[in-house]
Amino acid sequence: MNHVYEMRMYHAAPGKLDALISRFALHTNALFARYHLKPIAYWVPRENSQNLLLYILEHDSIEEAEKNWADFRNDAEWQKVKAETDADTPLAASIVRYFMDKVDFSNFESGVSCKP
Repeated sequence: MNHVYEMRMYHAAPGKLDALISRFALHTNALFARYHLKPIAYWVPRENSQNLLLYILEHDSIEEAEKNWADFRNDAEWQKVKAETDADTPLAASIVRYFMDKVDFSNFESGVSCKP
């Protein structure tokens, strides 16, 4: 099966990158597992002047990804966590995402994921 990969780039609000990373570590990553959102890894640039958090998810298809995201967004626990952590100001100022296909010569093995 050919998987599709989704790269997501979160531009954190000023001064909110650590809180955003903490929300992923303490809440989001575990909720992802509930909705079959499979993180490969998370990154922050070494010179992070743009307050970026990047990660890649593996999906069976774009349709499956969209369904899983919709289910995740509707989760009561996620809505509570997001409301609490975004109470003063949203942690993410903007989110950019791309669906990607692995090129033939890629040496990356699918099925690898981050553990909460």
